[in-house]
Amino acid sequence: MQIKQSFLQIEYTYPLHEPYKKEEILYFDIETTGFSPKTSYVYLIGCMYYKDNSWQITQWLNAEPLRESELLLAFSGFLKDYRRIIHYNGSGFDIPFLQKKAAAYGISDPFSHCESLDLYKLILPLKKLLSLESTRLKAMEKYLGLEREDTYSGEELISVYASYIGRLSYERLVSQSSAGAGKSSSGPDASELESTLLLHNLEDVKNLLPLSGMLYFRDILAEAFLTDSQLPVSFQLPEAQSLVLLTYQLPFSFPASFTVHCPLKERMSLKSGLEAIEDMEIRAVFTGNTLSLKLPLYNGTLKYYLTPPSDYYYLPLEDMAVHKSVAQYVDKEYRKKATPSTCYLKKDSLFVPQGEAYLEPAFKKNYADKITYIEADRLNAMTPKELAAFGSGLLTLIKNNYHL
Repeated sequence: MQIKQSFLQIEYTYPLHEPYKKEEILYFDIETTGFSPKTSYVYLIGCMYYKDNSWQITQWLNAEPLRESELLLAFSGFLKDYRRIIHYNGSGFDIPFLQKKAAAYGISDPFSHCESLDLYKLILPLKKLLSLESTRLKAMEKYLGLEREDTYSGEELISVYASYIGRLSYERLVSQSSAGAGKSSSGPDASELESTLLLHNLEDVKNLLPLSGMLYFRDILAEAFLTDSQLPVSFQLPEAQSLVLLTYQLPFSFPASFTVHCPLKERMSLKSGLEAIEDMEIRAVFTGNTLSLKLPLYNGTLKYYLTPPSDYYYLPLEDMAVHKSVAQYVDKEYRKKATPSTCYLKKDSLFVPQGEAYLEPAFKKNYADKITYIEADRLNAMTPKELAAFGSGLLTLIKNNYHL
């Protein structure tokens, strides 16, 4: 069994160790000759860990399939010192594969003592939000602009491993015979094939670090994420434009730039007369350590719904509701008992949509709408703390729109 150790110059972007120490977490990935533990072998295991103020990788490469148990024992012994193991879809393949292999050899479950964290499962809910075509590891690396020196897929690597075993056996035979016996051989030698195998696994493991930065997209949509520590650094309410811009500087950087669109149409009752608002959308722009929220301005008439309707009458000619104490002076033929959908006052103004942080007075186009608006001038009077809460409510609206 070959053991290789590598030292990495790589940035730790997301605190996946918390609440543990960085020295207590382990990233890992395996390479196998197939999908079934009954008919396939695990031939390579790579682990990345933090030690002596640097990220390091240890890889175990088994050149003799029949000695697979030694590989499992080496990995199991190494893992026992860690409290959390991190992987990409390891819950679906790597971990159950090794558990079944260990059981077949009478080896205790290597993972029984540690917590498992599957990056794949955490990133998968973001697929629709970020318009990801695929959440496979190679696709995610491409999305983040991570370049690989390795050009093989895991499936293609199986034939490389077979060639490695064959070449290694051949070179051993040659070394035991005359020096000229191997001169007629062609193709890469065992050391080249070994490097190919190790490189693929190393890049699979080390790319889990930058990949974990994708979780910032999830965190930013958490309820009340924008607090006093992430107050908006700029606020712009233009007079002659159609957007309000809120910009927040955050204590971390997003791994990729992206714009999330939240159409208001999906939050509305879709009755007639909505054309002016249906095409509007809220946009969240993630770039570097900056979040920009772009809100559409609506210049027109919206309704403020009064409660409870039982205290009001609706006046059809005026298209408004009045309190029953006033309605008693209106002829009965010109008034109706108000219903939830007719109990409103109308106002002409400049409005912006608001999120789940519900501010009053809140205006709507129609009673059944899920989206509400406030007058845009109110933003000018908000403190930075209030603007942070306002932005947090908008992020919650976006989160709910994508069912996160």
